[in-house]
Amino acid sequence: MMLAQRPGPWGGAIAVALLCFWANRAWAQAPALAQPQSGGSAQAFVFAGLSLETTRAQLRQRYPQDYANGHTLEVAPERAQAHIHQIEIASPDGSGRGRLRLGFERRALISTDGRVLRPAAYPRCAVIERQLTSLFGAPASSREFIEGDTDGLMNRVLVWERRLPQLPPDQHVERLYLQCGRSKGERRFWAFSMEVSRSAR
Repeated sequence: MMLAQRPGPWGGAIAVALLCFWANRAWAQAPALAQPQSGGSAQAFVFAGLSLETTRAQLRQRYPQDYANGHTLEVAPERAQAHIHQIEIASPDGSGRGRLRLGFERRALISTDGRVLRPAAYPRCAVIERQLTSLFGAPASSREFIEGDTDGLMNRVLVWERRLPQLPPDQHVERLYLQCGRSKGERRFWAFSMEVSRSAR
């Protein structure tokens, strides 16, 4: 029997685009961020060995069985580390410009006749938040909100920030967004993705 993996209810391109859009909007509307601790102000965000400096060659070397082409890859469940199942690097040369996106969705396993053999799954938001907090300290801001026609999906966006004065002016501030959500009636938030990007401020 041939099997296929399919995105879960929130794993499609539309859901990702909405989350990214509202994450950025949440950042714009959030209170001013606390200044990062001086001890870590010059260190870029690195999670599970991945950062904005990760190159295409490094990605191919790390996941030779999964790498196909371009800047993105789907990691096989048996090789996933730190709950990371999708990786989109910022740029092929590791210049730090662009966006690093790590997806936490373990795709649903679907039979050729359409039966769901294994539903899509996500790690708990609290688990990923604890990992990030242990690495980078408490988040600078967080926000929960329901937006648009999402059947009551509650979004939760946490933001970490670091200043990198040693980099070019357009990369002086690096931000990490953890994007979580829970459906109507659920109590737990689930981690959907994590994104890292840089800007002038």
